[in-house]
Amino acid sequence: MEHFDVVVVGAGLVGAAVAHDLSACGARTLVVEAGPEPAAGASRSNSGILHTGFDSTPGSLETEMILEQGRRWPDLFRELGIPFRVPGALLLATNEEQCSQLPSLAENARKNGVPTRLLDEAGTRELEPNARSVGGLLVPGEAITDPFEVVRRLLSTGTHLRLGWRVNEVVHKDGAATVRSDAGSVSASYVVNCAGLYGDEVAGDGSFRISARRGEFAVFDQGSAALVRHILLPVPDKRTKGVLVFPTIYGHLCAGPSAVDQDDKEDWRPRRNELEAVRAQAAAIFPEVARLETVDSWAGLRPVGHPHNYIVEWSGHNPWLLNVAAIRSTGLSACLGISRYVMGMLVERGFTPRPVDTLQPAILDEATMPWWQRLNVLRGVNGPC
Repeated sequence: MEHFDVVVVGAGLVGAAVAHDLSACGARTLVVEAGPEPAAGASRSNSGILHTGFDSTPGSLETEMILEQGRRWPDLFRELGIPFRVPGALLLATNEEQCSQLPSLAENARKNGVPTRLLDEAGTRELEPNARSVGGLLVPGEAITDPFEVVRRLLSTGTHLRLGWRVNEVVHKDGAATVRSDAGSVSASYVVNCAGLYGDEVAGDGSFRISARRGEFAVFDQGSAALVRHILLPVPDKRTKGVLVFPTIYGHLCAGPSAVDQDDKEDWRPRRNELEAVRAQAAAIFPEVARLETVDSWAGLRPVGHPHNYIVEWSGHNPWLLNVAAIRSTGLSACLGISRYVMGMLVERGFTPRPVDTLQPAILDEATMPWWQRLNVLRGVNGPC
């Protein structure tokens, strides 16, 4: 049976980041992916926004992972040729009650070490003349990218990749793990479970459960991104960040997401009623949305963990299986922080890094279509139902 130092289950954002860091440590690494392409699931269905963690809970694992990524991603993205832009974000309060929440959000950002600037109504109008607000909070470090490009370029630095390789079980025997699928079996010294929506099934012990939360996004005309200067954020509520209005690196303006819990992990169809609600909520902070033509849409499925999110822990029944699950909607903003954290956990369990002098990423062609179009083609989605 073929043996690897580490098998990573799942070629999404977290799996690709872990594989990249393992390659940089000289590990013979195999990434196995159930889908026909990398980033075939939740990783290709997010907003493409790199958040700073300004509004994350101070001291939480999620926050620490986002902040660690913030220290890493700009240099690594340039090194790997990952496209990005840093327009910054503007959080918009549309009434006095929301405006009263801005100082506490600014204080939260200060605790996390994220620069922000409070703005009055005139200040927000100067930065975004077409937005609706009575005050705002500027977050200069928020950025945009293409999540599919992030994954494929992270995987281009020496990782072995097998597609269409759905894991049936991970068992341990004689100080190693065996990873079994219908396509065959391999052994590994360690297995890192980054299987996204199916992380609970790969874990196989009932210690946690993953459900799906659907989020619809509306896409407006190419060139419409020029209507805004920043990522526009509403004041968040206790459940979600709300509906954002944001530019993409491809020139489209987008709005979303919704937040609808569903049982089906394979239903990627956007719903027309949810898209209409997204458009209405987006117009509350950026009225121009009401006159724009919707030219495309997509729905993302985010993994939600039970009993909690951000499960990064060793399996209780398999000493060589590390579960990295329920990363929810911040995988793009935290994957490089999570991978650094995972490396530390592997070292504590006996993994010995052998740093290589340089990683030579494969020469890849430029992106030919936006990530959401790739997702819809992959999922066979032609439009909202």
